[in-house]
Amino acid sequence: MIIPGANYWNMGFGLNKGDVEKDEEGMGTMRMLGENMAWLMMKLF
Repeated sequence: MIIPGANYWNMGFGLNKGDVEKDEEGMGTMRMLGENMAWLMMKLF
């Protein structure tokens, strides 16, 4: 099983609704994870 990862832990932090979107480091990590997942899918299919 191939599990794509990011450059850090795959999570974002927030207390209230919408706070996670303000977490720049968390959003960057999720963006990197999405790019890595897309790359892997293109290689597999």
